Amino acid sequence: MTTETEPPENSGKLQAKGKYKKGYSGNPRGKPKGARNKSTLAAEALLEGSLEKICKKVEEEALNGNMQAAKMILERFLPPRKDRCIEIDLPSIDKFEDVLDAVGYIVNAVGKGEITPSEGELLARMVESYSKALEAYQFESRLKNLEENLNNRSKHEARK
Repeated sequence: MTTETEPPENSGKLQAKGKYKKGYSGNPRGKPKGARNKSTLAAEALLEGSLEKICKKVEEEALNGNMQAAKMILERFLPPRKDRCIEIDLPSIDKFEDVLDAVGYIVNAVGKGEITPSEGELLARMVESYSKALEAYQFESRLKNLEENLNNRSKHEARK
């Protein structure tokens, strides 16, 4: 039997002194997976019989014009829309000069309210990424042509 001055063997004080090896838990089993919070279980038990009535009452209030009830229903059953299709006819980007036209088109669409500023920013970043890919492709193509020309000249000069 322990006295009040001596803490039990598995108390927090002994754990605070570092009695457990590094990487090992003082509670290896931990909280079981799927264990439910006691307050949640208590709330569910209280509402169990009247939950359907409450839902019907909130629905009735929403249909009668109570906007808070309508908001409550919509927030619970309709997830917030994260993205939507952006309907805009961007000009084709085939060369670097076209990038400026595309960005100008995006800026004008934001200014007219056809798309939101965040949508405009997203589109501008996409155009920028595309232009970088186009630039890399064109650079690679030019480099390949230069190497081929250099090899052809070397072969031609070697024949002489």
